Amino acid sequence: MSPYYVGDLEMSVNKKVAIIKVRGMHCEGCAKSIENALRLLDGVSSASVEFNKRRAIVEYNPEITDVDKLRQAITDAGYDA
Repeated sequence: MSPYYVGDLEMSVNKKVAIIKVRGMHCEGCAKSIENALRLLDGVSSASVEFNKRRAIVEYNPEITDVDKLRQAITDAGYDA
């Protein structure tokens, strides 16, 4: 065994998933713009926007961000959430 090996750490990351209705999208490009805006937020680990279902599915760490910030990012991108 290596003298530098201390042991295994069990890490648990607190994650939640938010499903947010989005209004104002006209095309897949709109959906991509919203995804990009959401992915720029600290604490967001994934974001997917379904144009045909008019919703965003966002996985995030609630210790870093919250649903209000997710909705604000969508609004700042020019859409209603």
